[in-house]
Amino acid sequence: MNFASLVDFFIHPSYHEDELSLRKARLFVRATLLTSLFSNSYIWFSVLFEFQLGIYLMIFNVLGFVLLALLVRTRTPILLITNLYVLVGAVAVVALTYYSGGIWSAIYPWIISIPVLALLVVNRNFGIAWGILSFLVMVWFGWLEIQGEQLPLQYNTDMKAEWFVSVLPGLLLIILVISVVFESTQTNALKSLQKQNQQLAEQKETISDQSKRLEKLIDDKDHIIRILAHDLKNPLANITTISNILKEEKELDQQRKFIAMIEKVSAQAQGLVNNVLDMATMEQGAIRLKAEMLSVKTVVNQALDLLREPAKQKNINLFVHGVDAMVNTDQTYLQLIFENLVSNAVKFTPQGKNVTINISADQDKVRVKIMDEGPGVLPEEENQLFEKFAKLSARPTGEESSSGLGLSLVKRYVEEIGGKVWFERGDAKGATFVVELPTA
Repeated sequence: MNFASLVDFFIHPSYHEDELSLRKARLFVRATLLTSLFSNSYIWFSVLFEFQLGIYLMIFNVLGFVLLALLVRTRTPILLITNLYVLVGAVAVVALTYYSGGIWSAIYPWIISIPVLALLVVNRNFGIAWGILSFLVMVWFGWLEIQGEQLPLQYNTDMKAEWFVSVLPGLLLIILVISVVFESTQTNALKSLQKQNQQLAEQKETISDQSKRLEKLIDDKDHIIRILAHDLKNPLANITTISNILKEEKELDQQRKFIAMIEKVSAQAQGLVNNVLDMATMEQGAIRLKAEMLSVKTVVNQALDLLREPAKQKNINLFVHGVDAMVNTDQTYLQLIFENLVSNAVKFTPQGKNVTINISADQDKVRVKIMDEGPGVLPEEENQLFEKFAKLSARPTGEESSSGLGLSLVKRYVEEIGGKVWFERGDAKGATFVVELPTA
């Protein structure tokens, strides 16, 4: 059993519930055990100097300090126990001083140790109180000497020099030992406090980061609600209006025209909802990929098939040039990438212009460029292109809706399947987006 385990043996479990109380209890037990050991050595000094009273008082100290340590195993208030500790030491010091010559005793300076011990093991207020009491005792001894009172000398005065040489250094030793114990306990307490402060700082930083993320999520949620409220309002109103007109329309061609309009508006609304749901799925990390060998040109054409009607309505030509290449990736997300990019190109390209898709490949990379003839992107807005809910200066040319989610989804999809996407500024007017994927 080491000294720390021995100290904890004397401490009641209730002290472990509070860090400050535990530190105080440990400091006190260490002090009692060390002073008990110190007093034990002075039993043999008392025997050597034939100081009978000193033998009894040192035995009283040894036993008293151990019993006080045992009191810490009970629920006795620590304030009472620590004051009893000081009292035991004070009684022994005053009695030994009185019976060894008063102010001319080698033990007289030991009275200084009484308030020092009180400060270390009790508290500042009781330290001051014991200091006042010790001062009065020292004054009393001085008054006795002034009055000519002859105090008894119960030790062997033939060994007076040896007596002083042996006793006086003990004052330094006992204060030094108790102070070292206190300093060690205080250092450990400060280290513990520093560690706790560091943990609190780390927790504060974590909470701050979580708070920022939470604020961003709340902002995103509010933005999604605003998108749905604003961008779905018009399509739903149009569907209602067209449906009411359709009820009254008798001509078959007109009915088909209105039904096509409803389908178009419904598809726009559904696309918006899908974009929002896709973004939520990506944020939750729920995406699942199914890799397979795919022809890039085939997937591009499949995406174009879904966008030929919107392009036709704006008299926009869709062209695919370049080589074919094979990739090993998820078809659903690869097609969504091309759908989003080509859909954006169609939205921002004016009537009668062109959207061109160019495919190139080398040994390990395939690049797909989607080029439109729209207004392009302002240089100062390029760094916002792939941000979620980004709203740029350029507007769709055919009153199409734009939620600001498309490019952010593209970036996430491309990264999920192991590729890269970027905006490329060219000499001609318009915007060019490049998707780079590893070839199979």
